[in-house]
Amino acid sequence: MELTFVLLADYANISREGKLNVLGIFNQITASNFPARHPQMQLVSRLTASPAEYGAKRMLTIKLLSEDGQEIVNIPRQLEVPHGKGRKVEMDLILVLNDVLFQKPGEYCFSILVDSDEKGTVPLAVMLAEQEQ
Repeated sequence: MELTFVLLADYANISREGKLNVLGIFNQITASNFPARHPQMQLVSRLTASPAEYGAKRMLTIKLLSEDGQEIVNIPRQLEVPHGKGRKVEMDLILVLNDVLFQKPGEYCFSILVDSDEKGTVPLAVMLAEQEQ
């Protein structure tokens, strides 16, 4: 199983036709003070699996880590690979994260693991907003 892409966005959905729609891609947020609570963000990813993996059950884990390695979010989820008529299958995943609390500014990172194997990361810079004089 491969991670084709991963990103952070304001909003994403999958249409009736199976199209992935993404709005407001970002990798930086600002806050006027800390601790800061971000009201909502969506982690959007696409996993690709080969025909040999059809029907396999995998453990997907999403972690949000601070720059000093502190785990802020840990979301495990079992995933079953669908059948794809003899070709690779793509699985689009949207994880809605509400009210994530950041204790301090810094460099954060979302890590995507499949069966404890890290498949990819997406960085997130959390910054203190400049105060107007």
